[in-house]
Amino acid sequence: MGKIFSKKLGQTEIKSFPIGFGGIPIQRVNERKAIEIIREAVKQGINFFDTARAYTDSEEKIGKSLSDIDKKIYISTKTPANTKKAALKDVKKSLENLQRDKIDIYNLHNVSDEKTYQKMVLNPNSALSGLKEAKRMGLIEHIGITGHSIELLKKALKTGQFSVTMFCYNFIENECENDFLDFCRSKNIGMIAMKPFAGGRLNDASINLKYILQQNDVLAIPGMEKIEEVRENVSIVNNQNVLTDKEKELMDYYKEKFTTQFCRRCGYCQPCPEGVNIPIILRAQSFINRMPEKDLKNGEKAVYKAFQTAYNCVNCEVCIEKCPYNLPIPRLIEKNINIIEKFLQ
Repeated sequence: MGKIFSKKLGQTEIKSFPIGFGGIPIQRVNERKAIEIIREAVKQGINFFDTARAYTDSEEKIGKSLSDIDKKIYISTKTPANTKKAALKDVKKSLENLQRDKIDIYNLHNVSDEKTYQKMVLNPNSALSGLKEAKRMGLIEHIGITGHSIELLKKALKTGQFSVTMFCYNFIENECENDFLDFCRSKNIGMIAMKPFAGGRLNDASINLKYILQQNDVLAIPGMEKIEEVRENVSIVNNQNVLTDKEKELMDYYKEKFTTQFCRRCGYCQPCPEGVNIPIILRAQSFINRMPEKDLKNGEKAVYKAFQTAYNCVNCEVCIEKCPYNLPIPRLIEKNINIIEKFLQ
């Protein structure tokens, strides 16, 4: 496999460097450092930046970093809103934060269950209707949708309302390869791979990026919070893209290691009869690796409250019956309680 110098996102005009910049981890660094990291990414050739309204000050940091860059830059952000009014409000706030007159892609954020899908997509007063209005007003160029359920994303894309989709994709979470990638290609939908490092659980940048670079039309957006990470990731793109035999062996090792402990965020285990937020509990280490410490230790924040539900587990094993990956969930909850307690200390 040779070098890939750009990736076109489906039916859009966007031609991106083979990887983009995921905007979650820069929440963890101060503004000065964030600006250095983002400008280094631009210097290295990255021209696609992804963020979200939910990522605390990520939009502001990206906006300040890119405000005076004399180069074509594409920006994607997201709204968790359920209503038209709230979505329009988010678009206007994003424009202010990002210091732009128009945003290239505005996504519905985390449409991962049927109830959310009904509210954000199908309701006459949906967030989607707000984004369509924003597009008519010239505030956004393309509408996208993100989520952790391939089946639900496929259902949404069949409506013809979305130009781009963002989904989990790494060498462990690779269910999209079954038919979803080909479906998107048939509809000329732009494909963005979030969590190429599995939310910080997979640390080998070379394997993680090379695996997705095999798909010439899928754009990976690894999160970066250090200049060294930017340079390493770009170097992987610019040099040999082929997985070595040793790397393939390591992939097999990691797959076997994580098979019985890796949560795919599908949500089939929910709702728990005892109110345990299983997907967040099982991803505790990912949150700790990627989110600002002060937010995770804030008792008023959603993730902190979700962490505390772990203590409600009574080992009833209802979740095991519902999990399509046969994970030993109660045992994993116990393991993650130890991780959470150590972090909170």
